[in-house]
Amino acid sequence: MAALSPANLPGRPYTIHDIIELNQDRWPRYEVLGGTLVVSPAPMSDHQIFGDNLQTLLVLNAPDREITLSGPNLRLGRDENGVIPDLVVFHPETDTARRTWFEADEALAVVEIVSPGNRLNDRVTKPVVYAESGIPFYVRVELAPFPGQGEGRLPIVLVHELRLGAYQEIERLTAGAPGTLEHPFPMSFDPADLLDPHLQQSLFRPR
Repeated sequence: MAALSPANLPGRPYTIHDIIELNQDRWPRYEVLGGTLVVSPAPMSDHQIFGDNLQTLLVLNAPDREITLSGPNLRLGRDENGVIPDLVVFHPETDTARRTWFEADEALAVVEIVSPGNRLNDRVTKPVVYAESGIPFYVRVELAPFPGQGEGRLPIVLVHELRLGAYQEIERLTAGAPGTLEHPFPMSFDPADLLDPHLQQSLFRPR
């Protein structure tokens, strides 16, 4: 049997198991929504730096040993919905040993850093399927100007909570000065600092 590839369609809806096979190479990255492939190019450096630094803050501030992973495979209710969020905060009891994918009900929060090629998915499509899957919090990070930005300075972190089956924005943190987000657990930082590629060195270097 030929190896699965986008050029070798299986003649059926794609599943999370297919994208695990397709994503043997790091990029491009494949996800599946409703059985249809979604392709993402490699992110820009700012995207990667912000994500790495945010993951570090989430790990350091987790009050109950919540687990934050970068780019895990996440199954959203059925095999035909399989995504790879930038970050996922898992409940502390989640077994992470030798897992190729996780279930949505193991997630406390998902984080998406909006990329130029994924604006519609990150702002519209994914929040719907994340909400349908019952994930309590959706965190969206905007690095470039966006509708509804207002006067806030970029980057901006927007926190949404699942209420009555849909996400509602409950907090946003803009760059320029340290501030505090209360969800999914309290953290204080200036989003501008998360674009610093040396931030983790300053956090962990012996003084």
